[in-house]
Amino acid sequence: MRIQVKDFMSAPVTAAMKDENVLEIRTLMKEKGIHAIPIISYANDKLKVDKTIEGIITATDISEEVSNDATIEDIMTASNVLVVHVDASAKAAAKMMLKHNVHHIVAMEDGEIKGMLSSLDFVKLVAEHSLE
Repeated sequence: MRIQVKDFMSAPVTAAMKDENVLEIRTLMKEKGIHAIPIISYANDKLKVDKTIEGIITATDISEEVSNDATIEDIMTASNVLVVHVDASAKAAAKMMLKHNVHHIVAMEDGEIKGMLSSLDFVKLVAEHSLE
């Protein structure tokens, strides 16, 4: 049985804009019980609005040492945001996470964010499926 990212990713995804402050993101993460949020921006042309992933912010990024007034743009990870297609295999996603030493991947389809995949999602996957 081939397990795909869409079979065990977390959805829907809560996203934020890079001009928000740390206090807003801390509150959002606590309310939603999540540990990572993709940071997006919008480019508007007259025919369509394009959403772009600018970065990712994690609970580690907004540790207590970071001021509540800091902007997300100042502390987000912008260079190592991994994206996987929702139809990719769980094995391919796991290998990607291991290779890049990250705990969160954005799952996309047709240019839209469809879910998030975390190391905890893999733990849940193993717990729910027999590996014997």
